[in-house]
Amino acid sequence: MSDLSIYDRQEFGKPLGFGRKTALLVIDFQLGFTREDAFGGFNINDAIASTAELLVHARAAGLPIAHACFIAPDAVGGIGPFGEKIPNLLKLAADAPDTAFAPAVTPLKGEYIVRKQHASAFFGTSLSSWLRANGVDTLLVTGCTTSGCVRASVIDASAHGLRPIIVEECVGDRAEEPHRANLFDMRQKYADVMSLEAVIGQIGLAKAA
Repeated sequence: MSDLSIYDRQEFGKPLGFGRKTALLVIDFQLGFTREDAFGGFNINDAIASTAELLVHARAAGLPIAHACFIAPDAVGGIGPFGEKIPNLLKLAADAPDTAFAPAVTPLKGEYIVRKQHASAFFGTSLSSWLRANGVDTLLVTGCTTSGCVRASVIDASAHGLRPIIVEECVGDRAEEPHRANLFDMRQKYADVMSLEAVIGQIGLAKAA
């Protein structure tokens, strides 16, 4: 077994904590990710249920909320190598049933919807501008998959100067090993990883203040 203490010795994983204003990002909780015969697996449905709980508290606290969804372009090859690696992504057209949001986490009127064609919710979208306009410096991250679109969005959030906080029970992947490995790696390099209970408590404190 490898010696993971090297991360501590090299001073990785320092906590970021919450900043002045927090928003919630929900990534790709679409119907196609609820089924193993499409894009789902392992703990994604559990993560959707946990995110539905978090949404109740985030909405009550008045947090800005953004929902990212993958929608394949009409043009053949419009997502380039990403589509070559995962050709099934091209089935997620705008009018495809699997593209719709999972019912438990469907956006409410007024919540921001980010339509994306690549892994990161930031790439080729106006998400960063929307967050800046709302004065956000801390981003709660939920969604799927942990090793794919969540990871890409977390890295871009960090690159945009945000404090990413991954809500552990609210992210999911199609297999356990990449889920666990990527949570560990993101905690060391790019983000905090907090429990749902701790995040709900923090939201409550902010609301009370």
